Amino acid sequence: GIKVTNEPPRGLKNNINRTFNEVSEEFYESCTKPKAFKKMLFSLAFFHAIILERRKFGAIGWNIPYEWMNSDFETSKAQLKMYLDEQKLIPYTALNYLVAEINYGGRVTDDKDNRLIKALLAQYFTPQILDDDYKLSSLKEYYAPSEGKLGDVMEYIANLPMVDDPEVFGLHPNASITFQQKTVKEVMDTILSVQPRLAGGGSKQTPEEIVTNLAAEIERKMPKLMEKNKAHEETFKDKRLNCRGVFIGQEIDRFNKLLAV
Repeated sequence: GIKVTNEPPRGLKNNINRTFNEVSEEFYESCTKPKAFKKMLFSLAFFHAIILERRKFGAIGWNIPYEWMNSDFETSKAQLKMYLDEQKLIPYTALNYLVAEINYGGRVTDDKDNRLIKALLAQYFTPQILDDDYKLSSLKEYYAPSEGKLGDVMEYIANLPMVDDPEVFGLHPNASITFQQKTVKEVMDTILSVQPRLAGGGSKQTPEEIVTNLAAEIERKMPKLMEKNKAHEETFKDKRLNCRGVFIGQEIDRFNKLLAV
């Protein structure tokens, strides 16, 4: 069989871009609080990208590499719009709780990771986000764009840096060393895993020869097909009343099919 997965793209810029590619112009303009919705929607997408990309730093990013999915973002996005449409005031506390502790936090099992994910979202779901001068990190390039069209946001995303500075994740610049070491190790492990190996000792067998010999040895040890006519005379006597005989007969048929493969 073939397994198809939809993996998130690598890099903060690509991640945010993928998220907004799935946002329609109609949905983007549909909220009754347009400025707050557009600002907080971008903050949510930024948060989603941040927590995914922190995984590449290993234990420095998260103690456990959680498998967050796009459905977590879609659920949070729908709740954001609903709460902004239905509430007179922006319920920052409720949204922080829903997103950080239920939608995304429901997957978090480590207590330190739980504190971190709440602290990260608290930087983005805050009244200050409505200020155009508010930055999403210590780096000046990252902020929620001013209220405008969806195309303006896509243009802003296109101009974001291709290479992620660890500081955007709240990490020390040296964290990139850990990421680079992890990446190199994964590449080397992949390369080594596909290289042909010679067996130890003097046999010098290739992997194909080892597998062929092992398969032949297993086949040699396989038992012969079972024959019902060699069973005890009472086993299959009067099949209509002999439940044990019916059961054993069915099992013999199944086992013989397995042996014949």
